[in-house]
Amino acid sequence: METFGRYELIRKLATGGMGQIFLARQKGPVGFQKLLVVKRILPHLSEEDEFIRMFFDEARIAALLNHPNVAQIYDVGDVDGIFFIAMEYVHGQSVTALNLQANSAKGGLPLPLKCRIIADAAAGLDYAHHAKSPSGRKLGLIHRDVSPQNVLVGFNGNVKLIDFGVAKAAGKVSQTVAGTIKGKYAYMSPEQARGDELDARSDVFGLGTVCYELLTSTRLFKRESDSATLKAVVGAKLAPPSTLVKGIPKALDAVVMKALARDRAARYQTAGEFQLALEDFLMRQRAAATSSHLAAFMRELYAGELEEERFASEPTVIQYHPGLRRGPSLPASAKGPSRTLSRTEMAASGARSRTGTEARALDKKPQEPEEG
Repeated sequence: METFGRYELIRKLATGGMGQIFLARQKGPVGFQKLLVVKRILPHLSEEDEFIRMFFDEARIAALLNHPNVAQIYDVGDVDGIFFIAMEYVHGQSVTALNLQANSAKGGLPLPLKCRIIADAAAGLDYAHHAKSPSGRKLGLIHRDVSPQNVLVGFNGNVKLIDFGVAKAAGKVSQTVAGTIKGKYAYMSPEQARGDELDARSDVFGLGTVCYELLTSTRLFKRESDSATLKAVVGAKLAPPSTLVKGIPKALDAVVMKALARDRAARYQTAGEFQLALEDFLMRQRAAATSSHLAAFMRELYAGELEEERFASEPTVIQYHPGLRRGPSLPASAKGPSRTLSRTEMAASGARSRTGTEARALDKKPQEPEEG
């Protein structure tokens, strides 16, 4: 396990265009531990001033955000010249991975839960769009990269928007040059694809694209080349979701297609309006679509993985009775009390390898944390 400053890097989660992303652990006094994500810039980019500015812009902006549907930034700095951001660890899956898993294992994510995911992501976006600095100045924040990979669904049912890495905000140290395209082409708004000046409605279109693809499990604008994808974003004809998937109500068509209006004046003017339209739809449908319903679905869908994680990361306590060793039976008075063996002690003594009458697990449960 690599030590990086005050963090232990447990495993690499991904490598992106700017940096490597690790699951990490922060340790402190009296047994304090916290899981988080460390995103560190790739070594060959550490000397590139433009990348460094972009990297710290992400941290400076995102650190000002504090909302249940936005992943938080905890720390920023450098270790031996390698720059990093420490951010909230969302124990869950991206919308992309979740939809694939649900389609293969359970016949798909229920429609109400799809709407819940998008509505909660819209709530996070709306908060970010209206966020202000500590002095009360509006940040003018635009995500610019709303895509399925940047919407995470926790196993606890919480939806988190992540990665403001290409965000554009008033007063950025590293200004985005007018006309420069940043973000994933297939999730851009028409105005972003054209290189026009953007506002928060661009993110509404991006989230509308995520919603459409989640509902239909198809790619909306992705084509064989970047230029063809951008052309599709600007002008391809869009079929309502209900024409592709049986059972989608036409009332939901209207919600999604308004988010995807090419003319931003005809679009939802805020992400909050998009959220409210989805909430109204769910209310009219009387659908079971709370965060608790989403959490229950996630726990069932990923039950195997969660169980493996639990036994891999939590100490297991087994009550082992020395009197159960092979050999002549001893009178009860000579058997002595049972004692607790930790997993480490078991491995050292070979007790874990005993079978049958040699060793018997009388109780097996995760160790309870001490009360403090």
